[in-house]
Amino acid sequence: MRLTRPLTRPLALTGAALLTALLPAAATVPTAAQARPGQAAACRPSAAGASTTCVRYGPAAPLGGGRVRVYTEHRGSEPRTLGIALTRSALESLPTHPTDGGHCHDADRDGRTDPMHECVGGHGRELALPRAGAAGSVPPFDWALLNWNPHGHSPHGRYDVAHFDAHFYLIPRRERDAIRLGSCALLIDCAQLKSASRPVPAAHLPAGYPASTPETSEGAMGEHLDSRPPDTGPLTGHTLIYGAYDGEIIFIEPMLTKDSLERLRTTTRHRTCAPVPQPRVWRTAGWYPTRYCLAYRPRHDDYTVSLTDLTHSPTPPPATPAGPPAPLREAPDPRPAASPRT
Repeated sequence: MRLTRPLTRPLALTGAALLTALLPAAATVPTAAQARPGQAAACRPSAAGASTTCVRYGPAAPLGGGRVRVYTEHRGSEPRTLGIALTRSALESLPTHPTDGGHCHDADRDGRTDPMHECVGGHGRELALPRAGAAGSVPPFDWALLNWNPHGHSPHGRYDVAHFDAHFYLIPRRERDAIRLGSCALLIDCAQLKSASRPVPAAHLPAGYPASTPETSEGAMGEHLDSRPPDTGPLTGHTLIYGAYDGEIIFIEPMLTKDSLERLRTTTRHRTCAPVPQPRVWRTAGWYPTRYCLAYRPRHDDYTVSLTDLTHSPTPPPATPAGPPAPLREAPDPRPAASPRT
């Protein structure tokens, strides 16, 4: 047994002091990272006069041969990035069955569920943000959902290729869970289809996206707003989807093929980014991304999918009681809609 300090006068030590001296190093009080996984921050000093940048990680979930977890990056007190990190081994030994069975519905009532046509979400991992109070938060984002779809999903001819869906939700999980499974559209409860497909008001609709597409309303997820032109064919790299429910944006979703991540490990530049189209004004005050990025980090030997270059959007002004609505304040850094490509 290793002593923590030399016993130069053993007979003078009290019983309590002797016990303290004989405690092994392993019995020391655990650090914050050991006691509460996902809370510790890795900070790096910035240039003189600049704020310190800190990265925090949320709890990990298993995927493939590795793990995935949410991370946040703050510069001082301001959030700069919200992302999902996947260890390199997470892309190995991925499931090949169409679904984990978590969200299935017998739509044709034949007594069985077809994993290809009566299940949604592929293999899902619900991920919490870092448990560090305000220091790790990125309001109004609440949690993230990563789906691995080994055979893709509808619409066929566009997204029926193996890919990941990285959903960053703006609503609590309990509200997402209230979007029930059913037999309409993409397995959504028919009683909720009208709410799911209610158009997003023009002021809150990101540039280049349709206000409503009822056929892409999905159970346990929400309506999907897609800016890709219909004739662009199957997904070959990455794109950005917005999610909505009851006329509100509820998630931002980078969609990406497995290959688009793996290629970044062997290229000279390990990062690729695309703009996040903006609405005229965000409905809720908070931090919103102006770009999304895919990256390979050699130092960590992992991949990341992130919403970055976050800027703060204030609460929009209320409508004037008498007369037309008050002018809307433009969101920072509006970008034209584009089909991002690797």
